[in-house]
Amino acid sequence: MKIHEELKLKAPIQSKNHEALLNFVITNTLLSKLSEKFFLAFGLTDSQWNILLTLNSFEPEGLSQQDLSDKLVMSKSNIVGLIDKLEKAGYLTRTMRKDDRRFNRINLTKEGVLAVEEIEKPYFQEVNSLMNILNNEQKDIFIQSLELIRTGIKQKIE
Repeated sequence: MKIHEELKLKAPIQSKNHEALLNFVITNTLLSKLSEKFFLAFGLTDSQWNILLTLNSFEPEGLSQQDLSDKLVMSKSNIVGLIDKLEKAGYLTRTMRKDDRRFNRINLTKEGVLAVEEIEKPYFQEVNSLMNILNNEQKDIFIQSLELIRTGIKQKIE
């Protein structure tokens, strides 16, 4: 369905740039709602899942809070709150470095690893179900387009 029809606008959007951006924004909003619904069944948020999945890739050495924040493109204040909740739930641990109390190493606990193992299969089934509507050529174009947009955004904010 065309975006102007979906939004019940009186006329098509005249600017291709605006139409493309609106498609992106609305798709992102819908994806966030789908993600919220999916992870609610596991008692997590999508941001918490991203932390668990990222940390799982860096076990057993773990990551510093700063590295985790950088990898997930999150502010330090947001990452701290998420880490607090995941630590309280028993999914990860924070270990302070003796020579620098500002530096924390984040690692998954056994419960965190088990949570990733439990969620990973249904998560990737959902991802595949969503993305398999595109063929490989379309996926390549989609990926390249988003990379170009992301590069342009980073140039504007840096």
